Amino acid sequence: MKRSPIGRPGRPLALALLLLTVVPAIGAASAAPEPLALDAASLSRPQAWRRGEPGPQGALGIQERPTGERKLIGALWRSALLPGLGERYLGAPGRSLLFMSAEASIWGTWGTFKTQEWLRRENYIEMAQVFAGVPGEDHDDDYWKAVGQHASWLDYNEWLRYQARREYGYGTDAYYAYIADNEVGPDQAWDWNSESRRFAYLDKRKASNNAERRATYTLYALLVNRVASLVDTWRLHKSREAIREGIAPVPASGTGGSIGIQALPTPGGLGLRLGWTQPF
Repeated sequence: MKRSPIGRPGRPLALALLLLTVVPAIGAASAAPEPLALDAASLSRPQAWRRGEPGPQGALGIQERPTGERKLIGALWRSALLPGLGERYLGAPGRSLLFMSAEASIWGTWGTFKTQEWLRRENYIEMAQVFAGVPGEDHDDDYWKAVGQHASWLDYNEWLRYQARREYGYGTDAYYAYIADNEVGPDQAWDWNSESRRFAYLDKRKASNNAERRATYTLYALLVNRVASLVDTWRLHKSREAIREGIAPVPASGTGGSIGIQALPTPGGLGLRLGWTQPF
């Protein structure tokens, strides 16, 4: 009688060894944790981390700069470039408009004073040419000053010699050198035909110099406006940071004031007005 293959000697031992090999592997596979299921929403959702700690690129050893610090630097250089631009960058268009309006007003005032200076200078030069016979207009400021202070070029030269005698003594080398450097020759001669015309010339020249001085003061107002905008930008950023950190409460809509500076031309010179705007 033929024996079954299973009943051959040694087969039970082989089956036992096979079961001891396969069963632990099946058990380990069933006990392994399931892979984490990721959907499109979880992949697109940004992972949160605290400010000041390494961001997603922290594994590369790169530290993420805090967002608040980056915004402050950007806002400050914008305010230094154009007052009000930093406030707009931080999301405060009302305060931005205040400083930008002040900037435009100051530049407009500067342009007004420079125009007055130029027109009045052209006026007094024309007066000197018509009523005193001044040749041309390519002269330095000391010459135009002397034209207004002395009735003629001969009077000026005489006054110059008197000054040289008093300062250096008559007949000295310094005396002659001073006269040679400062006296007026016939090619630059003038002679006023009326004292009233000369006084009118002096008034116009004084008005031109005053306009020039006020234009210079206006440039200082531009600097003040920038400093005020930088301070306001810094305060605005700090208040926003305090709100984000939960240190300060969120202000109600329409609250919060801002400062600004405005240049105003006046009959006596340049006037500056510093104001605080508080919406209600």
